[in-house]
Amino acid sequence: MSRFNPHFPNAAQIFDAADKFKRRCLLDQESLFLEGHILWTSERFRALVDNYVRQPDVGEGGFYDKLASQLATCQALDVALMAEVFWIVQLVPTNLLAPTKAKALERIWSIEPAAPFPSASPFLAIPVMSGLGSAGPGYNQYLWMEIVFAVEAFAAFVAKPRSEREALLNDSQAFAVWLDSIPSGKGRQLYHTLCHVLFPDAFERIFSQGNKYQVARAHKIWTPTLGESRPAMDTALQDLRKRLEVQHPGAVDYYEPPVGTLIKQKGVHPGKVADKAAGSPSETTDPARLTAHEPDPEYDVEAATNAKPTLRLADNLILYGPPGTGKTYEMQVRMKEAFDKGEDFAFVAFHPSYAYEDFIGGLRPVAANDGPGVAVIFQKGPFLTLCEKAHANPTQQFTLFIDEINRANVAKVFGELITLIEPSKRVIAGSKVNEAGAWVTLPGLSARFGVPDNLNIVATMNTADRSIAMMDIALRRRFRFQECPPEPKRIEPAMVGAIALPALLQRLNDRLEFLLDRDHAIGHAVFIGITSLTELQEVLAQRVIPLLQEYFFEDMEKVRLVLTGSGKDSVFFKSRSLSPSELFPGAKQAVGTEARPTFSLGDPSTWTEADIMSLYGAVPVITSPPPSASDTPAAGAGAVQVAG
Repeated sequence: MSRFNPHFPNAAQIFDAADKFKRRCLLDQESLFLEGHILWTSERFRALVDNYVRQPDVGEGGFYDKLASQLATCQALDVALMAEVFWIVQLVPTNLLAPTKAKALERIWSIEPAAPFPSASPFLAIPVMSGLGSAGPGYNQYLWMEIVFAVEAFAAFVAKPRSEREALLNDSQAFAVWLDSIPSGKGRQLYHTLCHVLFPDAFERIFSQGNKYQVARAHKIWTPTLGESRPAMDTALQDLRKRLEVQHPGAVDYYEPPVGTLIKQKGVHPGKVADKAAGSPSETTDPARLTAHEPDPEYDVEAATNAKPTLRLADNLILYGPPGTGKTYEMQVRMKEAFDKGEDFAFVAFHPSYAYEDFIGGLRPVAANDGPGVAVIFQKGPFLTLCEKAHANPTQQFTLFIDEINRANVAKVFGELITLIEPSKRVIAGSKVNEAGAWVTLPGLSARFGVPDNLNIVATMNTADRSIAMMDIALRRRFRFQECPPEPKRIEPAMVGAIALPALLQRLNDRLEFLLDRDHAIGHAVFIGITSLTELQEVLAQRVIPLLQEYFFEDMEKVRLVLTGSGKDSVFFKSRSLSPSELFPGAKQAVGTEARPTFSLGDPSTWTEADIMSLYGAVPVITSPPPSASDTPAAGAGAVQVAG
């Protein structure tokens, strides 16, 4: 059962308190702390919506000071309701210690007290307030947004007839679908904490959608549908648990072997030490129980709830280098890492016809829904779509992967957002319009837009592409560049017979750098995986030589020079002279008299080890066995060794 909690021993007391809250507040609409008061009503929530949700205070100052200002015109019972909302919002996370949570509640209550603060209430006991697991530091950084979601969700819930409320509270999946439908809940962790504490047998003790992705992928149940729907993910995890509990009788926990996929470095949970110091008689001191797999830092009330989110340094990275140096492979590795961690990402490939409308968004003709013809609608591109996801999930990381970024006109594709992607111009994910950062008005969007700080961009750039020169200046200030040079030592296997592939690649690239530059090199990936002379012959004829022809714009003399080092004919290239006097007799005035060379590729099947070794200066040496008195070595006998 998902209510099993090996790390926080007060889970049963917390679930009992949540169950009483569910009936007392959500169903009967009574106050949690004030006996005999009907508090959880639409009328009371209307005051919180008007004064807190619709009048956000994004200025300077601490959370509680700003909250006191926002609720200054509210009645005492309205303030009491806000305190009770704060109680359920902070019930599950261990990010604040139990005494700290109680002090925070008292501070809210004292804005306009309806009665003396109920410090003796069983709902404020240390075991009840100790929490069920970490929600991460982002939960407190964006606490004001979590409370906005809570107020709007509960306001909508209590507005329903009692029969509908009762039906939702008796159907965990229906409740999850309803809760997921509240617009302000997109990306909010309260969705996960509230579902778990109210329905501990149906929802896992996992308070991050990214971590749920990680579990689903680790256990091979991931589908795209689960990435689009939190309730669908929760249903899939419930089915997974049923199977795991059959395979592993006993309690199953994703932070614990044998099925744990979210295990972190062990550490003593600070809440346990602090709560024991506060004198809780029921708190266990067993070290085995207090060694948590999800340690939390110790937050105080101001540092945790008054701290304003700070701008994170988004990573704009370009992997650059010649073809075949592993740029795309490195990007695929990063994509897999993001996938394994449950992070959301998107992939696009730039090309010469790629435009702003494809990348950001624009008007597109689509088939009309109401008959023949077409309708023109605004369609969001992959960049805008991913940015919106990042804004909705500020505690998660998102990455946009761009292959061959210099194949398109970058300034045209990014448009005005070329400035906004700069790390210093980013906005804090989930922040309100016109807060710190650069905001712009985009065509097709009603609200102003800013690029969030939890969106990273990883791109590849082929330095051999001659379009790089025109866009390097535009990108240099906004990206960091990581070179992916040819690495001959990475070639495996390194030897094909007597041929040393790293030495071959190094010599070819040295000649290319001398004749052109280091950007026009041959990547080591071209030679990886070659196990026979036949395969090497094919690679040279079908990949290396055509690439050299492209680099030198079909100047075959230069290609021959790279291959031979001498500019002379070899088994790789043969040349012959085209004489105008023979080809065009009597047309001397029209074609001149100067002969021109023409080149033809040699037969790859005839290229020997010795021929290929000569490309990098290694010369096979024929060594004979020591002569004996009784015989003379036959001609050509002996072993081939590499000289030079």
